[in-house]
Amino acid sequence: MHPRVSTRPVMGERQQAFRVRAFRASTFLVAALNLAACAGTGTSRPPAVTIVPEQRQLSATQSALRDLLLSKEAQSQQSAAALPDPSFAFYKARNFMPVWSGGAEQEDASAKVHAILGRAHEQGLRDEDYNMSQDESRRTSGAEAAAYDLALTRTVLAYSRDVRTGHVWPGDIYDDVILPVPGFNAATDLTKALADHAIAKYLADLSPPHREYGLLAVALAHYRAIAGQGGWPSLPGQTEIKLDGKDPRASLLAARLAFEDPALAATPDPSAGELREAVKRFQTRNGLAGDGRVGGETLTSLNIPASYRAAQIAANMERWRWLPRFEDRYIAVNVPDQSLEFVRDGIPTLSSRVIVGQKTSPTPITRTEIVAVVANPPWNIPGDIAARDLLPHLVKSANYLASKHMVVTNGPPGDPYGRTIKWASVVPAEFPYAIRQLPGPATALGAVMLDSPNDFDVYLHDTPNKKRFESNEREISNGCVRVQQILSLASLALTGDPAKGMDRLNRVIKTHETQRLTLDHSLPVYFLYWTAIPAADGSVGFRPDRYGRDARLIAALTKNDRSIPAIEIPMNASGDMEQNAPDADDPSP
Repeated sequence: MHPRVSTRPVMGERQQAFRVRAFRASTFLVAALNLAACAGTGTSRPPAVTIVPEQRQLSATQSALRDLLLSKEAQSQQSAAALPDPSFAFYKARNFMPVWSGGAEQEDASAKVHAILGRAHEQGLRDEDYNMSQDESRRTSGAEAAAYDLALTRTVLAYSRDVRTGHVWPGDIYDDVILPVPGFNAATDLTKALADHAIAKYLADLSPPHREYGLLAVALAHYRAIAGQGGWPSLPGQTEIKLDGKDPRASLLAARLAFEDPALAATPDPSAGELREAVKRFQTRNGLAGDGRVGGETLTSLNIPASYRAAQIAANMERWRWLPRFEDRYIAVNVPDQSLEFVRDGIPTLSSRVIVGQKTSPTPITRTEIVAVVANPPWNIPGDIAARDLLPHLVKSANYLASKHMVVTNGPPGDPYGRTIKWASVVPAEFPYAIRQLPGPATALGAVMLDSPNDFDVYLHDTPNKKRFESNEREISNGCVRVQQILSLASLALTGDPAKGMDRLNRVIKTHETQRLTLDHSLPVYFLYWTAIPAADGSVGFRPDRYGRDARLIAALTKNDRSIPAIEIPMNASGDMEQNAPDADDPSP
């Protein structure tokens, strides 16, 4: 999974090689002069030749490094399962010269590295994963210095990859994630940084360039500080907290809200109206209905501990590390927020509500590219959906497909609606028929689909059931994403403007015939999972962990640290996870 390490010569190698040759030459000169002194008849002593101690140290450590790495490389080659060791190529490229020991410059670089590794927590990582005792740096020569040098290099390479591309491999956590593999070679970049005497800058520049990542890093420190001081108060009871001045929990509510609301924190004795406005700000920030009432989801969200919020932030930072640099124009779908943005030059130019996958068919984390807008699209229903959602109806009624404007494309000749098929004998796990819903007003894909081929068969599309967008909970699809502003988005994809393509789209839609409008330039789409959303003012809004992705990632990042509570956020006032499933007769994607 790690990129191959370049073995090209590095800057400074000639100077390093010269120092070694000078040491060898000086040793030879001493020996020659001693021989001359023994053979000569004169009484004068030969001139003294000084061997610099640092050269002895480098030579001894260099030799020990070479022997150590060659031994490890030989062992690695004997194991078919062993991955190439990037540190071997790194040291081989520099003729096995040590990096962190043997001289003042190396010791200075070592100190800078230790200081940054000791702050790995600022990146949402664990300091203990990169801990090395600095006392070992005093071992300035030979095998001990070689072992220290190699260990620190490997730690720096590991830290570099973890900060730049992620501490864990996405596929080890989720089985529905496909993202571009970042083009990052830690060993090559480290070599250049050392040659440029810029190790501190190299390490500081590792973190993702995304603005949101930097904001989350600041927020992480804030929430950890709150947790370290005991956290915020928990609000007792499950009934709504009344703001009429009679509920004794109101003062505790004010204290809780003040931790995330500077305006309220600056108000010593808030009135009921001021407290209600603070509740509304909390609700708006966290994607809740802004009614100013403290019950149900709002009460549950208020009682999530600060330590878990910090862990959520760290999990989101890890997911940011998985991403490549964004293009100049792209679409970003945030599944937990049930929203979409069209972004140009870093600025959102269109926002829309969306409907996302339900828990049994979650929308994946992936990147794909829109290549065409399809007007009046048919829907080729995946076999698993057909078996699960259509087969029970087909068993009951032979006319079901006809009533839904669907046909069997590989059924008996002359029977497009499958009326003669013995549906009761079909095994769901071996569903043999290809079913297509034909274009029309009631087609599940609606009037427009944005074609973006991908391994998950997940697309952005319209829907005939527009009322679904009015709900605050829109986790109901079979994985695809239904877009409220689909026509404006399609116009943007085609023309770069939300209105310029409307006339063309409306004309082709009115034909009721499937037409494919190819884009001049493909448009990237990111299906993402942000449960911690930072704002420029330093605040963070949290969203529900709809598919349990945070829980799995937090466990991997913290090594199941028991100080982080396991949390599942209820999605409705009753405290049960709301399963806002599709209608029984709605197999929409």
